[in-house]
This record gives sequence, C-alpha cells and structure tokens, in this order.
Amino acid sequence: LLDKEIPQSVPGVQTLLGVGRQSLLRDAKDCKSTLWNGSAFAALHRGRPPELPANYVKPPNVVNITSARQLTGCSRFSHIFPSSAYQHIKMHKRILGHLSSVYCVAFDRSGRRIFTGSDDCLVKIWATDDGRLLATLRGHSAEISDMAVNYENTLIAAGSCDKVVRVWCLRTCAPVAVLQGHSASITSIQFCPSTKGTTRYLTSTGADGTICFWQWHVKTMKFRDRPVKFTERSRPGVQISCSSFSSGGMFITTGSTDHVIRIYYLGSETPEKIAELESHTDKVVAVQFCNNGDRFVSGSRDGTARIWQYQQQEWKSIVLDMATKMTGNNVPSGEDKVTKLKVTMVAWDRYDTTVITAVNNFLLKVWNSITGQLLHTLSGHDDEVFVLEAHPFDQRIILSAGHDGNIFIWDLDRGTKIRNYFNMIEGQGHGAVFDCKFSPDGNHFACTDSHGHLLLFGFGCSKYYEKIPDQMFFHTDYRPLIRDANNYVLDEQTQQAPHLMPPPFLVDVDGNPHPTKFQRLVPGRENCKDEQLIPQLGYVANEQVIGQQTNDQDESILDGIIRDGTFLFILALRSPNMDIYSSPNIGLRRSGQIEGVRQMHNNAPRSQMATERDLMAWSRRVVVNELNSGVSSDSSSEYSDWTADAGINLQPPKRQTRQATRKICSSSEEENLKSLEERQKKPKQTRKKVCKFIRLLSMAGEPNEEWFAPQWILDTIPRRSPFVPQMGDELIYFRQGHEAYVRAVRKSKIYSLNLQKQPWNKMDLREQEFVKIVGIKYEVGPPTLCCLKLAFLDPISGKMTGESFSIKYHDMPDVIDFLVLHQFYNEAKERNWQIGDRFRSIIDDAWWFGTVESQQPFQPEYPDSSFQCYSVHWDNNEREKMSPWDMEPIPEGTAFPDEVGAGVPVSQEELTALLYKPQEGEWGAHSRDEECERVIQGINHLLSLDFASPFAVPVDLSAYPLYCTVVAYPTDLNTIRRRLENRFYRRISALMWEVRYIEHNARTFNEPDSPIVKAAKIVTDVLLRFIGDQSCTDILDTYNKIKAEELNICISHSPSPISLINSIPFPPTAISLFSVLVLFFNLP
Repeated sequence: LLDKEIPQSVPGVQTLLGVGRQSLLRDAKDCKSTLWNGSAFAALHRGRPPELPANYVKPPNVVNITSARQLTGCSRFSHIFPSSAYQHIKMHKRILGHLSSVYCVAFDRSGRRIFTGSDDCLVKIWATDDGRLLATLRGHSAEISDMAVNYENTLIAAGSCDKVVRVWCLRTCAPVAVLQGHSASITSIQFCPSTKGTTRYLTSTGADGTICFWQWHVKTMKFRDRPVKFTERSRPGVQISCSSFSSGGMFITTGSTDHVIRIYYLGSETPEKIAELESHTDKVVAVQFCNNGDRFVSGSRDGTARIWQYQQQEWKSIVLDMATKMTGNNVPSGEDKVTKLKVTMVAWDRYDTTVITAVNNFLLKVWNSITGQLLHTLSGHDDEVFVLEAHPFDQRIILSAGHDGNIFIWDLDRGTKIRNYFNMIEGQGHGAVFDCKFSPDGNHFACTDSHGHLLLFGFGCSKYYEKIPDQMFFHTDYRPLIRDANNYVLDEQTQQAPHLMPPPFLVDVDGNPHPTKFQRLVPGRENCKDEQLIPQLGYVANEQVIGQQTNDQDESILDGIIRDGTFLFILALRSPNMDIYSSPNIGLRRSGQIEGVRQMHNNAPRSQMATERDLMAWSRRVVVNELNSGVSSDSSSEYSDWTADAGINLQPPKRQTRQATRKICSSSEEENLKSLEERQKKPKQTRKKVCKFIRLLSMAGEPNEEWFAPQWILDTIPRRSPFVPQMGDELIYFRQGHEAYVRAVRKSKIYSLNLQKQPWNKMDLREQEFVKIVGIKYEVGPPTLCCLKLAFLDPISGKMTGESFSIKYHDMPDVIDFLVLHQFYNEAKERNWQIGDRFRSIIDDAWWFGTVESQQPFQPEYPDSSFQCYSVHWDNNEREKMSPWDMEPIPEGTAFPDEVGAGVPVSQEELTALLYKPQEGEWGAHSRDEECERVIQGINHLLSLDFASPFAVPVDLSAYPLYCTVVAYPTDLNTIRRRLENRFYRRISALMWEVRYIEHNARTFNEPDSPIVKAAKIVTDVLLRFIGDQSCTDILDTYNKIKAEELNICISHSPSPISLINSIPFPPTAISLFSVLVLFFNLP
C-alpha cells in the first residue's frame, strides 16, 4: 500500500536505513519538498538557470540562488526576484498640482521626469526622484487629452480638446511647434519609433475622423507646414478613438467609432493606408501592438477583443469573447454584473505571451495570445477599469487602475493579486484613478486621479519625498495669456513667452507662498538667499520701479506685497462684489470657490491678439498652421430667448407664403460671405446666426461634432424618456422642472439665457399647466435647442383658451423632463401610490425595483405639484425622489433579478405596452397600424422615382460639412419610414409636420430656385397629399395628378420652353446637357 501511495525512487530496495522515498517509515510530508544546496542549484541543467521540479513547494532560498549565481554566473529572474517582492512598493507621495482631473501621465525616456496633463489646460513636469515641480507648460485652452515623448527624449507633445497639438523642447521648455490640422478634439498622439535618416513622424488622431502624420527633422526639430492627412469618415460623426505603433514604427493601427480598424504603412515615401478591417460590430475603443512582432490586439464595445496577425497575404484574427468564463469553482462573482459586455482596455505582457482585457463588469481577463484560451479572470475592482500597464521588463507583472480608486499589481503567471492601493483622499472620499505609467526601470510608477493629484509609488524609503509640500503650484500657472494669429502665446502681464520668464514662486492651492525651504525646490532658485525667496516689490519690463500701493480690499498674503511686474503673482483682487466663476472644465474636484491659484483659472482659455511689439522677444518658433485664417474660432454661441411675440413662426413655413431668401450655397468662401452680407439686412436674430456662420467659416475645416444634431432628436425608436415633442401633443408643463433646467444651463454655462424672458416672469404660471404643442422649431447649436409654442387648454373642456407661451430646451443629463404627456399623467394619478408599495421603473432599458417610503412636495412653494413628490428606496439601498409617471406597478409573475439591487432587461412587449396609445380621430378614419402600413408602402413606391433619391437617406456630412450648421432638424424619407415602422408618431399631424421639413431643410440650405429645392417641393407635395387622402393606395397616381396640375398651370401662363423645362427637376447631368443644347440652337 505504501509503495502504491508513495512510490520509491529505486523500486525493490527494502531498508529501514533509507531516507526520503527509500524509507519504510516515509510519509507524504517527507517526500513533498526537497532541500537543495547551492551546488545542486548550480549543477542543475549544466549551469543553465535552474528549473525546479514540480514538487518543490517552497520558493528557492535567496542565499542558495545567490551562491548558485556565483558558481555559474546566471540565474532565473523569477527566482532571484520573486513576484512577492512587489509587495514592498509603497506610495511615496500624493501631490496636489492641478485644479481639475488629470487624465494623462507619462515618464520621459530616462525615467527621471514625469509629465501630467490635466483638464485645467496645463502640462506639468515633475522630478521622479524627489517629486519636485520642475516646470509648467502653458498654451492650451482646453482639456489635455493625450501626451507623448519622442524616442530621442528631446520633445514632448500634448493634444487637447482645443483641436491643437503643441510641441515643447524638453531642454528649454520652449514651444517648438503648434500643429493645427484637426477640426475637433485630439484623441491620441504618438511619436513614431522608426528612424529613417533625420526624418521622424508625429501622428495625431481626432474626433473629426482624421489622422495626421506630421513630419519633422530630428536635428533642427522643425515640423513640416502641412501634415499627410487621412479623413476616415464612413458616416457623419465618426471619430478615431485610439492608435498604436508597431515596435519598429513601420505600421500604425487606429480604432474608430464606425467599428473599423485601419492600418497605415510608413515604409514608403509618404504614409499610406494598406488595410481596413471590419470584423467588429461596435465601436473600437482600444488597439495595442505587441512589443515584439507584427501582432496587435483590438478591443471593442461589441464584447470581444481580437488578436490580429498578417498571414498569407491577409490579416487574420483570433476572437476573445468576453462572455467566456473560467471552468471550475473559482469563478468570480462579478461575471454577471452587466448584460452587455464591453471591452474597456487591452494590453500585452512584456513578452507577448498573454493578452489582458478589461471588461465593463469590472473584471480583468488574461488570455493566451497564441491560442486565445482564457487563462485567468482577475477580480477586485468595483468600477470600470480604463488603465492597464504592463511592467517594462517583468512579464509576470501588470498594473490596473479604475474609477473605483483602486490600484492593483497582479501576478499574471498565477492569476493572483500581489498588492492593492486605495486612493482615499481625506475629507473627499476616494479619487478615481485615470492614468498610470511605469518608469522605464520599473522601480517607480505614477498615477493621476480625478481630484488633480499625482501619486508617486516605488521601492525604498520616502525620505526625499517628505521634503516637498503636499500642494505645489507656480504662481504663474493660471495667469492670462495672449495669442498671436498662429496660436502661440505670451504671458499677458510680462509680455514674455512663458519659458523666458524668471523662475516663479511656489504656492499652495490658495495662492499662499510656501516657506523659503520649499522655494529652493524651484529650478533656478536653489542657491538664492532667504530674502530673495520671499516675494518682494518687482520691476516692470522697462525697469521702472513700481511704487507700493495700498489696497483696502480683502487680499491674500501675496496680493498685498507683490504688484504688476516680472516677479509678480497675478492673483486677482478679491472683492466681495466681484463675480468669480470657474471655467466649465473646473469644479470636478470640489465645490465652492477658493481664493488664490484656483480663482485665476477662469483666465486660462482667455486670448487676444498680440501686437508686433509683443512678439519681439519671441522669434524661435515654427509656425505649423493648416488653417487659412488667423481668426480665433469661438465654439461658444450666444442665444437670445425665443418667444412667441418675436414674430417667428414655429411651424414649417408654407411655400406660398414664404418669401424667397438667399442661402449659403456657393462653393467659394468669398461667395458665401457675400451671401451672408446680404442676409444681414434681416432682423437682429438672423444677424446673430450670420455672425456664428462667419466664425464657423473662418475655421476652414469641418465643424465640431457639437454641431451635429443630438441623438435624442435623431432617434427613430419611441421611448418614454427623454421626451421628444410632436405636433399636437397634450402635455402637463411643470414649472419647477423648467426652473431646474434653467438653473442647470446657467450653472454649466451651456448657452446664454435671458431670465426676464422666461414664461414665469411674463405671466402668472401655476406649478403645473395643461397645454398643447401648437408650434415646434429647432435652433442650430451647439447645443441644438427645441423651441415650443404651448397653448393653454381648459382643464374641463380640453379646448384652447387662446393664450400661449414659448419655451426652449434641450435634453440634459441628470435633468428631469418637465413636460409629461397628459395621457401618462392621468394614468399615474389613478395608481395612487401608498407608503410601502413596491414599484419598478425603466432606467437605461432595464427594470429597477424599489419601495415607496414617503410622499411630500418636492419644493414647499409648490405644495400641489406631483413633480418628484415620492421618496423611494431602491433595492440597491440608494434613495431618490421620483415622479409618479416614472413608476410602474409590478405585475404578477414578474421575473426579479438574481442579485438584489440589480436590473432586469425590458422586453419589447413591455416597452410597447408603455408607449402612447392614440386617441380616436388622431389617425383619421383608420387605425394607426393601418395608416402606418399604407404610408410605408407609399414611401417605398416614391423611392423608386429618380427625383426622390436625394431625399432617401440622411445628408452626408463629410460631403456637406456645413449642413449641420444650417439645418437643425435633419430628416429624410428613410428616417420617416423607420419611424413609421416603429410606430414613432403619436398622430397623423406629427407625421405631416415632419414631411414638410424635407422641403423646409432643402430651402434652408440651398438656393430657392435650385433643382434640389424643386425636387423637394414635389416630394413633399406628393407625400402630403397621399397622407391626407386616406382612400388612396397608389402614390404614383398622386404624383401623376400633381405633375398634370403643374403642367396646366404652366400652359395657362404661356411659359417659354426654357421655363417649362426648368420646372422639372432634372439630374445635374441632364441640366448640363440641356444647357449645351440651348447654346447650340440659340434658343430664347
């Protein structure tokens, strides 16, 4: 029995004197582990690094391994430095250095410097060894989105949401280039690793769907004037979201929101696109080339990642399905947290043996990169993970971080957690971690968070980091800048380029200077005397002494002793009457305003034109400006409130009553501006739009995606929320909800609002009013606004009283709808919820369950309003205010979630049952289903006619980029058909209103007498008459009748042959041919 359970090493030898497996008294413990001495380690495998037997349980003794290394000169890295050694990494310092979230962090190639890029528009440089703040790079006017350091370690480039890439010299911090080739936010930037003589490339991708290859000279560091540019827009609104170079730099791959992966080759004279891979079915959010070889991995929101490799003249992929689960009993409990799995980030280990994917169910999955087998599932995060960082040379180690504030170090070989850090900020809760990077030597890593902090981790002691303050800002960080026509900047006060200014003073977040021992940390102040480290009276640029000034206002320390000069702190005077506000990208860290550094940040995006004299001291720069004009573009728009008495008709205008006006239609910019000048003779409100168009045209590029019509307007599927108005809707208007919307708009400074023109300031409005939509107009953005004319209805008779008022609004996150369909309101009133009642509610297409806790008015001044009058307790232990029309009873037999507090997907039948039910007569003599099917057939037949083809699908914004800046509510026949199929329209008048908009949009964008407008007129006439005649089933018969009527009108007015033919919408080729015939025959 003993020989069977624990077999001998040498079978058949029976002795009591043996040891280990030869002993008759042996047990499993004796044979489980063998102790080796140093010479045994050295002799194993003839001196090669030792590979231990499987039953060697204990980790090798460091002393034995070291002695073996002395004997043989080699050892295995995993033995001499076990993964448990990473448990000794600790956080050296958390430094507050930015006023907003910091989404970017990077090391230079030496690992001695750290760069942070923040939403406060600044790039800062820090010392790795002791955490000192070395420099601040100013110039961007919006959030920093990505950063990159070149391989020669001479340049740093930063991309921003201001559509600009700025490049600085790492030796002098001088601006090297300002690259302006995008018309939307920069999404990623990369320096190319390849070296071809002295030529190098910097690539940038943008939310405008373009990738730019900027060529530069490695010795002169000068950039070419224009990039090699590829615009990849398969449809409007496509963005390139990510990019990655191959290890040799010959290839770069990009991922886009149109589901396509594109690969470019840089081995030719100029970069060229060589492949488009369309295997993903949703947005590609991450791509990453491996460290060695030609493979890359892509991650998508379709729930898969793919490992790509070029084989047999084509790109082939291995699919990694995030729904794959580990077998066995160690399946993490978070596998089923979400219904639709999405990849959020991808990474390779250092040796490319495994691929790591982060999934939106908070899990990390480790895959074999050759076979695609799932090796490990790593759990521990409580929120989505967007950071995966592999160790620079240890293939076992990867770092992950997420919005839950957790930072994990993982052992990929074992699939275990080595160390966990939690970013808890005293008094503020946890800070979401947005980026992490290892230093090149692997001894440090740096993280950045949502509160403006830089976190420094590493081995060893922290004594050098204890010598620096917890808050580090330069007094010049947020001083206002002036800009020249090429977007280079000068400090407004000193008229100097930021890199030429004297060493700044070190201050805290409130603007107070640090003690002298900390001032010596500033580069250039190390050897200053104590009295030189305290801010004193300064000198202006022309060396005139500034006299001491007195100020009775409440000032900080620095305000009282430093005035305008070279060594000046621009800390704005703080008066109790001064209206201090922050820029829109400020305020995520904390609420409220703090004096000092933070107060000045509202000056950060400010710019004005510099004079020639201002630029005298600033000649070393490279102008890289693809835009034709030096006019600074301003994406913000001022809006005056639209009101009913402004003389603007909300309904689409009837053709016969509308006076023809000139529209933007010319191909040249000069003609466009001339056309706009003619339109400036119109009323004041139209002139405001003209100014907006001129600013837009000055950009000489595609408009920002902010100009696109929002999804809540374009949706073709009916939903309960957000509310999409339709002509004839009977509503309950809630004043307090409208007031909340106005407050949210003013707080976020989305557009300008005139409070005096709000309806409650012009008439006596109750807390809720019974109204009907009698006019709809959409206003071009950003943001696109919906303007409604609401007529009062008598609560008893339901008839209009003759009074009305107007509002404008748009869908905003976290702002509750203040317009509710009267039908939904009545249904909710009948339910009469009681305390303790169970209910369910739809949020993000899922049912969520809760209990009614109490009922009281949302605001005491509106005691009779039912708006958010219920306090509810959700099953996930959250509490919230709810309105009764957002709550649904729970039917018998309802399927509840497996986990308490989770959601249950909404079925299509349940969604349909919750939608609006048409009232009698709203669809004429027929039912809605009958009318919808009849009109769908009519549209199908109409699309078979050539003149209707331009209106079949949405306008291609890549071909007509200005369309979205002129037309606020785009529509087309295919969109109308899809909405009919989904029963989107609540009544036939809403359908007819949208049909009229086809001609309305054509007239708005094109010349009134152009062929496309005439074709739109025919399409609209035919479809409206067909809809109005419910007995008609052949739309082609309607078309022939209308053509015959127009022909009779033309004959009765005795038109010339030319005018007769001009009334027919020929295609452009036919018109050109006809023009030739007219000239040839000399027709009148």
